[in-house]
Amino acid sequence: MPDTPPSKKLWDRAAWRDAGFFLRYLRPHFNVFIPALIALAFTGGLTVVFIKELAALAGKGLGGASGPEWMAELDNKALFLVGLVATQAFVAFWRILLFAKASERALASLRMDTFGTILRLPMATLNRRRAGELASRLANDVEAMRETLVVTLPMLIRHTVMLAICLTLILLMSVKLSFFMVATIPVVIVLIAIFGARIRKLTRAAQDNLAATQVVVDESLQSMVSVKAFRNEAHELARYDRNLGAYLRTVIRAAAPRASFIAFIIFAFSVALILVTWFAMRMLERGEIARAELTQFAGLSGMIAASFMQFPELVAQLQRALGATERVREILAEDVEPAEDASMPVERFRGEIEMRGVRFAYPTRPEVTVLHDFDLHARAGQRIALVGPSGSGKTTSISLLFRFYDPTAGEIRIDGQPLAELSLTRLRRNLALVPQEVLLFGGSILDNIAYGRPGASREEVVAAAIQANAHDFISALPEGYETVVGDRGTQLSGGQRQRIAIARAILADPAILILDEATSSLDAESERLVQDALDKLMANRTSLIIAHRLSTVRRCDQILVMSGGAILERGSHDELIDRPGGLYRSLAKLQLE
Repeated sequence: MPDTPPSKKLWDRAAWRDAGFFLRYLRPHFNVFIPALIALAFTGGLTVVFIKELAALAGKGLGGASGPEWMAELDNKALFLVGLVATQAFVAFWRILLFAKASERALASLRMDTFGTILRLPMATLNRRRAGELASRLANDVEAMRETLVVTLPMLIRHTVMLAICLTLILLMSVKLSFFMVATIPVVIVLIAIFGARIRKLTRAAQDNLAATQVVVDESLQSMVSVKAFRNEAHELARYDRNLGAYLRTVIRAAAPRASFIAFIIFAFSVALILVTWFAMRMLERGEIARAELTQFAGLSGMIAASFMQFPELVAQLQRALGATERVREILAEDVEPAEDASMPVERFRGEIEMRGVRFAYPTRPEVTVLHDFDLHARAGQRIALVGPSGSGKTTSISLLFRFYDPTAGEIRIDGQPLAELSLTRLRRNLALVPQEVLLFGGSILDNIAYGRPGASREEVVAAAIQANAHDFISALPEGYETVVGDRGTQLSGGQRQRIAIARAILADPAILILDEATSSLDAESERLVQDALDKLMANRTSLIIAHRLSTVRRCDQILVMSGGAILERGSHDELIDRPGGLYRSLAKLQLE
């Protein structure tokens, strides 16, 4: 099928959806927004009245008026105009204030909805999108929409009102001259549609390129230690330069049609002004229009020209916002995990886990099966270890237990209930993860421990820290529990961060505990303290332990030995160590002898 003509793209369904999208967020604030619109129309009308009266006054003076009566009229007219301007300024104050209130509240709701959607996106969707891109949508795209609602849209409405009133007034003054002047308007409207569609397409591409540059910034800052360790500052700068160059090329391409449009408008209106002046002078010479009317006509025509001169830039800004709106709408349209009341108390699991015949491939790589017929059965309170080389599927099986992903085949049950039938809140509140690499939030130590159960009292946080062998080192810090841990907790050692993560898990009081290489990167003293804290944490809980170091799994009730996404061996430490030719026995010889 042939492409849709550019002149129609401005008014296609997507554009109407964008307009409806804005209104959906403005509707709760119509009690503020509609009075702002009325005030906007009123100030636009006052501007026209001011120019008309001022032009009439000048025309009368230039027409030869004089004498005491004229001077009295002049004084009264001047006072009237001052009062008119004062009224306009007063109404403009409320108009700007009301617009700001309605727009900023609407955008705050939009930001909340966008961020809420991002947080509830399934892991499969998050893996398709990079963090910097999502951050750019929330920052740059919503900011572009803010500029439209707070600045561009009011200006567009104001100039439209002024244009309509001016056209009506000049039509009443001289139909002949008015029709001659507005003959070029249809041509301008068509050009707005054609150029606007082109600008919209390019500005959307520019927003994508800008998001790509944000990705580079975020990734570089998050991995700054690696950047500096490998002395790759120049490499990251080159990546940023490539993406910034693409953005620059796109915005320059977008500038060309906009510049052409504005240049044409300047030329068209200049020619129109010359022609209208020539035509008006001929009418004045023939007595078809009075000098005073001509002066008013000239003033109002100047306002019409000024309004039209604003439209190209306003339309370009509006197109930029529409391009940004499409991207935000795309995020909001994504399927998300169900929203549930997280404040409600949840029923505690006993802790029995059963995974039968589980197969799984990541949505981004459906052709690569990561887990093959995976079976696991853990009774309540048992400790189950998953061991094996990297890439064997250990962490993937845990991701399925959290329902970050759903299995391709097979079934997972907890306490006999299918995982898919459990609410995510109940499921995840009964699970707690202590990862290998603990990334803390940038707040205080108190805030980071309380993250395990928001709303916990200080006494409960301290009690959890004592159990996690963290209280002593926290108390030794100058600011104690109020110590700010820095970006991702980098001001604390690995062992300290690990014990804060354990304290967080203790505070969460889960029925099922997941330990993902929780001691693999620690020195001997830190490992002793962390292992002691973990033993307290695992008491009376079902625990799944992912480990490369076999010294940490000797006391587990069952050990699953994995390779290539399948379970090769299972049994206790003693059973597996006595199995001739077994993988576990080979690993044990390398590590324990």
